[in-house]
Amino acid sequence: MQKYPMRILLADDQNEVRALVSRQLELMGHRTVAVANGRDALEALERDTFEAVLLDEEMPVLGGVQVACAIRDREQKLTARAFLIALTGNTTDRDAQRLLASGFDAVLGKPFSIASLNAVLSRQAAAPQRAKPRSPKSRPARDPVAYLLDRVGGDSKLAKQMIRAFLRDTPKRMAEMRKALRRKDWQTVASLAHSIKGAVGFFDAEMARDYAQELQDLAHQADFPGSDRIVMLLEEEIAKLLANLRRYANKRSSSA
Repeated sequence: MQKYPMRILLADDQNEVRALVSRQLELMGHRTVAVANGRDALEALERDTFEAVLLDEEMPVLGGVQVACAIRDREQKLTARAFLIALTGNTTDRDAQRLLASGFDAVLGKPFSIASLNAVLSRQAAAPQRAKPRSPKSRPARDPVAYLLDRVGGDSKLAKQMIRAFLRDTPKRMAEMRKALRRKDWQTVASLAHSIKGAVGFFDAEMARDYAQELQDLAHQADFPGSDRIVMLLEEEIAKLLANLRRYANKRSSSA
């Protein structure tokens, strides 16, 4: 068991989960503040400091990802860095990668044991000065053009048309996304995110698709914190895909 008491913030909308996890942490010797939603978690962090923060991914008012993004945005002006643990029922490898990329340091799938919770907290206690984020394990990259050709049954003419359309339309959509965010036009943000999600799906751009999905989901809640961070991550993935497709298009043009 963990020997060093820690001050821990727990945010989960289910009463029974808060009671159970708080009891687990108490048995481990820790002190816990438990709240029912993401907004209350952010308010608690304004009032006090915690050595670890446990955030349920799906909560009312503000979800765990939104809270994590808001915390990381605040920390850009600070020297300290919170140790964030995602609690989630979404337990695939892709879910873990998405949550780690959103700013979490660790992910615990529900339901979890005292032993697994203690193992995660022990890692933080071993380096209390400042926790470093874990890098998500990415799968081997697949050729987006080869994936597209497979999707369209080997029709190279159709594939070239789709690549040209993507190269033409996607930068415009991302620019419109930024404008809509500045206007707080959440309906347009959701619509553009949906379009981008569909477009990148033809090229098996998994991370870009996940970020677009996250933007679409959060935009329906309106005025969510951390939007700039998610858009930045989406832009990075889009830029990689655009560069790859431009190299292919230029190669085809020079060989024609």
